[in-house]
Amino acid sequence: MPETTVIDLSGSEELCTEPGALERVRKAYARLAPGDRLEVRSPVTEHAFAVRAWSRKNGVSVLVDEPSDGYRRLVLAAPAASG
Repeated sequence: MPETTVIDLSGSEELCTEPGALERVRKAYARLAPGDRLEVRSPVTEHAFAVRAWSRKNGVSVLVDEPSDGYRRLVLAAPAASG
């Protein structure tokens, strides 16, 4: 069963032009074990746009992209181990 790490960006008011929120996502994704997932939650629309763009650019799979009770929920998947 894959492990899911959750990052809540609710307290962060930076827009996509600020490196803070996206940098937190990048660092958390880099620490995932193969097959694990990262759930990103944010009420700031620009965060979701930035995470989607970063995911496309870096070949990261977005498994879930949905609104959820006042925030956007995105679930990213780390590639499974090969071999």
